[in-house]
Amino acid sequence: MIKHIVFYFLFNFSFLVSQAIAPEVTDEKKRLLVLTADESKPDDALDRKISKIVAETASSLGRYEVIDRNQLESIINEQALQQTGIIAESDIIKLGGIASAKEAMKVQITLYSQKGVPPEDDDDDDDDDRGFWEMVVYESVKGAIRLATTPKEEEPYANNMETIIHADIIFLDIESGKTLNTFPISAMHTGGSRGESLSKALTIVRWNVSRSLRELYTITSEVLDVDGSNVTLYLGSEMGVKKGIVYEISRLDKKKKLRDREVIIPGKSVGLVRIDRVSEDASTGKIVRKWGRVKEGYKAVEMIHPPTVASGLYISYNLERSGLDRGGVSFQLKPFSRWSFNGFLGGGNIIDSRNRRDGMLMFGGGFIYRFLYTPKFNLCATADIPFNLVFRSDDEGHNVSTMLISSQLGLQTEIMLNRKLDIVFQAGVSSPGVHGNWQYTKGDGDDSKSFDAEWNNFEPTLDASGMYVNISIRFLNID
Repeated sequence: MIKHIVFYFLFNFSFLVSQAIAPEVTDEKKRLLVLTADESKPDDALDRKISKIVAETASSLGRYEVIDRNQLESIINEQALQQTGIIAESDIIKLGGIASAKEAMKVQITLYSQKGVPPEDDDDDDDDDRGFWEMVVYESVKGAIRLATTPKEEEPYANNMETIIHADIIFLDIESGKTLNTFPISAMHTGGSRGESLSKALTIVRWNVSRSLRELYTITSEVLDVDGSNVTLYLGSEMGVKKGIVYEISRLDKKKKLRDREVIIPGKSVGLVRIDRVSEDASTGKIVRKWGRVKEGYKAVEMIHPPTVASGLYISYNLERSGLDRGGVSFQLKPFSRWSFNGFLGGGNIIDSRNRRDGMLMFGGGFIYRFLYTPKFNLCATADIPFNLVFRSDDEGHNVSTMLISSQLGLQTEIMLNRKLDIVFQAGVSSPGVHGNWQYTKGDGDDSKSFDAEWNNFEPTLDASGMYVNISIRFLNID
């Protein structure tokens, strides 16, 4: 019995004893050899354009030391690469050794398409009232006329080109020649001439390339100092750290020994830091959100996809005579910034001057300024403009509606409940607002006409003025 107790104690004690692992800081640039496309192709060939985008994007990120074909030609005095128009797979090891790079990158186009497409609204209004067979005949004749009147050197819909690009960015281990990773890149744009459409699609490609390159070599830093909500981190502009980058702060990983086996337990996440200032070797920022204690020596890992939009559900009530009740969904752009844009969509009701509760659909937006920003709660000033479509029936039984536009000024507090969830309270003052005539519609489509509402007595008016309170739940997409 005693032996079993001693064994149990020793077994669990060996598991409990752990050793913290210092973060592996990415303080060295990754040398990357960019293998360009066949040199026999013109400079405007798509794969050469994308290779150039990759090289430029990798250089701009700061964490890569990019060796492209032109640099490599200088290194080897124009000997190896000028003998052939394309770099063969067998040459990768040799070239990598010359460039002192361990990894190489090449672009492979899997799909490229450009064609003119009809605009989405092209004759749609005329088509709605036609039958199926009439539509077939109409489209056939319309297409024949368009082809007959289009010069041969042009193509139909030449000013509404659809560009589709699918490519793979392939990363290779230079020593083994094996593929380390493949990042698919896709882009599509419709609109403009052939050149305009391609340019817009390549802009999308550039954004996707930047994201993929950051995923390939994510910056890992270390907390050097903590002063309240101010944090100093190792690494700065030399490694491509820029203002606005968000880091996730975690406790150190721990190494535990279980019998003859070592187990690495990842450190728990404790908060988020947004960088405000950058020097060459260090950066400082604010703790914008925390659910644990941030300490010196903790690990900081760059967030590739920091939350840029927060969504939520809200309910609101006007405390005075308008009796305004509403609720719906809302969203915020840049929830970690001092300034945010707030949008909302919902419905409710409002009491008019006839003391009748009218239905209402609402949408609108405004701005939020966080004048007190802390890791767990914020105090904000808000300014919103709701657009309210109010509807009821007139005295002759017609379904009538009007648009009520008002403005709101308020104060708001955002309180963090957990890593991904906030509760938001808002109180403020609403203006009376202005609205147009009550109207109803008769007829369908192009034959529809609007008429003023018919009232036996006085026309009801709307007043949205008064104090209001708002409560909402806000969700943040934090991986």
